[in-house]
Amino acid sequence: MKTAIIILTTVFMSCGLSAPFRVELRERGGAVDRDAEFQLRPEQWQGKETAVVVCDMWDLHHCHNAVMRVKELVPRVNLLLEKVRSEGGVIIHAPSSCMDFYRDHPARLRAHKAPGAANVPEGINSWMHWINEEEKRAGYPIDHSDGGEDDDPVVHARWAEKLKSMGRNPDSPWVRQIESIQIKKDSDFITDSGEECWNIFEDNGVKNIMLVGVHTNMCVLGRPLA
Repeated sequence: MKTAIIILTTVFMSCGLSAPFRVELRERGGAVDRDAEFQLRPEQWQGKETAVVVCDMWDLHHCHNAVMRVKELVPRVNLLLEKVRSEGGVIIHAPSSCMDFYRDHPARLRAHKAPGAANVPEGINSWMHWINEEEKRAGYPIDHSDGGEDDDPVVHARWAEKLKSMGRNPDSPWVRQIESIQIKKDSDFITDSGEECWNIFEDNGVKNIMLVGVHTNMCVLGRPLA
C-alpha cells in the first residue's frame, strides 16, 4: 500500500453562494522518504462536506515562542472559520485537556450529544505513538525530544517563572482555548475526543478536514482528534 502525506497549503475562498473551496494539496509518496519531492494537487471541496478542527490553540503554553505564534495566527484562523461557517461547514474547537473549562458551553454539549457512529475506529481515543510499522522502524518523522521547544534558554526560564507567578503549571499552563478565537454557541463544537470528532464528522457528512493550529508538528501525528 502506498503511503502519502497530504498537506493543505492554500485555500482559495471562492465567492458566491455554496461555491466550493479551491484548495491546493501537497502530496509526497512514502511517509518516511524525506527526500521525495512534493507534488501539487488542486481540488475543490464543498463547504457542507468540509470541517475545520482548531487544534490546541491554547491560551498559554510552556514555550513562549508558541504563545507569540498563537496570537499572530488568530486573525487568519477567525477568517477561515467564518468562511467555512458561511458555506455550511463544521467547526470543531479542540483545546486538549481543557474540557472542564467548557463543561457547560453549548458547543461542548453539542459535541457530547452527537449521535454515536457505527464505524468508530478502534483506538481512536488513544495517542498514536507510531503511524505504521514502516515509520516505527525508521523512527518518528520529527525530533520531539525537546517537547517542541524553540525558546532561547534565558527567555524560557523567565517565562517559566512568570507562569508560576500566575498560578499556572509551567509544564502545562493551558486552561482554555485562546479567548480571541471566536466560538459560535449556536453552531460550533468543542471536544478533544477522537471518538466525538468522528461522530460529528459522520453525523454531518464530512468528507474533507482541515486541521489548523500552532502545535501541529506533534499533534497532527499523535492526537486522536487529528
